[in-house]
Amino acid sequence: MSVKSKPGFYLGSVAAIALATAMPAMAQQAPAPSAPAAEGTLEEIIVTGFRASLANALQTKRNSNEIIESITAEDMGKFPDQNIAESLQRLSGVQIDRDNGQGTKVRIRGLDQNVTLLNDEIFLTGLEIFTLGEGQTRNNDSLEGVPSELLGGVDVYKSPNAKLLEGGLGGTVNLKTRNPLVLDPGYTIAGNVRGAKSSGADGGWKPLGAVALGYNWDDKAAFIATLSYDKQNSQTDVLGGQNRGNWRFADRGDKATVTKNYYAPEYRYATDREQTRERIGGSLAGAVQLSDAVEVSGEWFHSELDILTSEASVKFPFAIESPGLDTTKPYTIDENGVLINGTLIANSAEAISYVQNSKIDSDNFGLKLKYDDGGNFRGSLRGAYAKADLFSDSANNDVRYTQYSVPTADPTSPTGFSHKPANPAAPANYRFNYSNGNGTLPSMTLATTPDLYTNPAYGYFKSHWVFGDRADLENYSVRADGEYDPEFIPAGNVTLSTGYRYASRDVDYQRGRYLANLSGRGELDGTKFGQKWTPYGYFMDGAIGFKSCELPAGTPGIPNRCNNRFGNSAPVLTPFQTFTGSSGRVETINNFFSSGNMVGGKILVQDRSQMKNGAEWIQSLYPTLPFAFYEEPLESFRVKESTHSGYLMADIGDPGEGYHINVGARLIHTNLTVYQNRATDPDPVYLGTDSWNGVLRDSETIANERSYTDILPSLNMVFDLDEGQKVRFAASRVVARQNLFDLGRGFRVDFTRNPTTNLFEATNGSAGNPDLDPFRASQFDLGYEYYFGSQGLVSAVGFWKEVDSFIGSETKPEFVMDQAGGRNTPIARPVNGEGGRIKGFELAAQYAFDFGAGFNVNYTFSDSKSPILNDFDKGLPIPGVAKHAFNGQVYYEYEGLEARVSYTWRNKSFAGNFGFSDGATTRTLGIWNRSYGQLDAQIGYQVTDQIGLTLEAINLTKEDQSQYLQFGNLPFTYSSGSQRIMAGVRFKLGGGE
Repeated sequence: MSVKSKPGFYLGSVAAIALATAMPAMAQQAPAPSAPAAEGTLEEIIVTGFRASLANALQTKRNSNEIIESITAEDMGKFPDQNIAESLQRLSGVQIDRDNGQGTKVRIRGLDQNVTLLNDEIFLTGLEIFTLGEGQTRNNDSLEGVPSELLGGVDVYKSPNAKLLEGGLGGTVNLKTRNPLVLDPGYTIAGNVRGAKSSGADGGWKPLGAVALGYNWDDKAAFIATLSYDKQNSQTDVLGGQNRGNWRFADRGDKATVTKNYYAPEYRYATDREQTRERIGGSLAGAVQLSDAVEVSGEWFHSELDILTSEASVKFPFAIESPGLDTTKPYTIDENGVLINGTLIANSAEAISYVQNSKIDSDNFGLKLKYDDGGNFRGSLRGAYAKADLFSDSANNDVRYTQYSVPTADPTSPTGFSHKPANPAAPANYRFNYSNGNGTLPSMTLATTPDLYTNPAYGYFKSHWVFGDRADLENYSVRADGEYDPEFIPAGNVTLSTGYRYASRDVDYQRGRYLANLSGRGELDGTKFGQKWTPYGYFMDGAIGFKSCELPAGTPGIPNRCNNRFGNSAPVLTPFQTFTGSSGRVETINNFFSSGNMVGGKILVQDRSQMKNGAEWIQSLYPTLPFAFYEEPLESFRVKESTHSGYLMADIGDPGEGYHINVGARLIHTNLTVYQNRATDPDPVYLGTDSWNGVLRDSETIANERSYTDILPSLNMVFDLDEGQKVRFAASRVVARQNLFDLGRGFRVDFTRNPTTNLFEATNGSAGNPDLDPFRASQFDLGYEYYFGSQGLVSAVGFWKEVDSFIGSETKPEFVMDQAGGRNTPIARPVNGEGGRIKGFELAAQYAFDFGAGFNVNYTFSDSKSPILNDFDKGLPIPGVAKHAFNGQVYYEYEGLEARVSYTWRNKSFAGNFGFSDGATTRTLGIWNRSYGQLDAQIGYQVTDQIGLTLEAINLTKEDQSQYLQFGNLPFTYSSGSQRIMAGVRFKLGGGE
């Protein structure tokens, strides 16, 4: 069957007004009834226009059994969005997270505990576990590395059947490659060549494109090969307050003069982030019809993603290195303790240059043997294998604009050295004006020393360090499935299905630091003197003298009469470099943080272009010190999982009977082992001079072994009230895996130097919990659909999900050893919580008018409750679940012209808790995402049947994202929005033309 319409391409611009921006060229489409659409084909309906594809989607949705949303490549020559996450964002009940202008994580009815499959099997992207940015934000399960161009379609299951793989609390995302046997006989070539430009980014237009080549030998054998390439630059202004957890409320430096308490972050980080992303994707699929009954098919899906992130961050101190408010100047603190405005005294002015270079590779393979002779029995055997690797190094440099003391020759000192400023021309302190920006984007402007960040005489290259992340992931599975139409049932409308699957998953995450062996500089090995430290260093900071100074006087090898490594020690790390003496290391940023009022818009920092290879960069700064990568055991872990699963399922009802019932159960037995490392001694030895300046040496690996069994029944029923009305009901039990970081990560602590004592003190930390249970829930759906006209639909679906094992977060003080003798430190841990609940409904409507225009809109209401609590609230919403979400698109097609404007929006959502130590008190506040809306549009024209012109734009209005901490006017994070424009040509040849 072939459905034709005027061909055209929908691209982006909003002028519309005149130009419409970027929305996927993937049309909604549901699979055939009661089939999980595992083949990932283009189905039997070939769609050549957006209007026709919506009509096709409407018909297939009407005939489907499960409650799903689907999209499919509208035509092999019309490839969509930046990645597959963005291709899904306009489906009913689906929202996505965004980072640096990219769609990342998919949320189904607000939940991100979902599973991603490729042709019904577990899929690896390589971004299942990674960190990002100077703040080392933990991330998981991002789809940003998956090119949409390589796929034939995606099904999003909201109600599973027993055959579908377990793992989705919100739902299941099933990516589908193209089945080459559905191609027209002969060859097909399709693709696009475009240029793209992101607002605010340097480098101008970047290339992107894709090509697909297929050949079909009369439906006996066929193959498809695809290749995609995408390179882009982006610029984002980022404001953070969570990089250091050492906030203050009552225990502040100005508590004696400012009697009203207020929330003071240790630092506000104003960051100018530049990112270059280069992605190469490829796939190869083949199928052979060995006989009328036997088909063999296989696929290979490959993706490479290189991400270079360069940041320059100015740190504004509010707590540790700030005496507090200048009480001679006006200030305002509201009734909640939110600082509205004021002038802060600061003892340090610093900026960080940070460069993270990450490479992610993933390969997914599948092989399938299918048997179907048209009789009562059908079956398949299949195997899948996936492997992904992440390699990331991060280089860091602090520069100092206020005076910073280092060991300096001093004839009056008994050692011949004392600490004196390396940059004596710099001011000792300064003041800055703060305004909270109504809680969204605050401003920090200099009240004194207007040339603080631009005068080369002030700048000193203070500290240097490099760390890295490594992840190796491997999955494999084998499975057998069979279907039987029993002859002993007289009605002949029953199909019985069964299957078995064995799967293995192995995730090995390693985090480490590049350490220098300081023996060549004269540092001693403390273990030879009964100490817990060794002659290695992580932070290359000129102020740090010999750790040996802490050994008893008279110990051989101690620098002459040295007793204070931050006072009278001889220098260890030289030469000391300043902006004037090492001008070749200086970079000028002329439009720093253009989103807001920060530091006057210009700063001098360490040249980030020199830091792309962190290991080579730090070695070049200290050529006589040998550097090497050392794993940090406490932050590394491994997770191994094996599962045995089987199912029984029955489908009852034939087309035309007015009903269809799918009922079954899936049984899963899971063996889980989490390997964590721990110190073998309460006060262990470190490969380094301190715990903050090295990695744990004395550790042991603990294998935490568990096993558990889940029975997951499911029921899907569809009833036809009449020709145009349907009622659907679904009930099921679902389970989702634990977050890898929550499950496996070790004990990580942040340390901050106390400027009064020169000692590094523990400020906050976090740890994983290998005893976490999976997410488990019972869910129910009830839906009504009314079809009218040729392309009309109004539908409503109510849903209820009871989560009986919800993972929460708990922050409690724990004693942590530090340089100052240790202290009770707030440590955040994930814990098994009580049950939660999410309930709501989805409304959707679409229609196509005869004159070429049409619309497609949906609204989702999700009301959730979890066991999470903080100092102000309890029963907080499930993190990430927005109560209201809306998607809408309007399109027009006529005589080869296609244009579409689309808008997605969701309101505020709870993001989790933030805890900090405030003297003897631990305080916990809630983090909230502000509402976010994005306008995209597309416009295009089909010049001939083979050639079309395209223009697309994403985030036309450059919307920003932000979070607040507990109170709407207490800013927490901010990320500026950027617009991406794409223009080019799409083509298609062959395919029976």
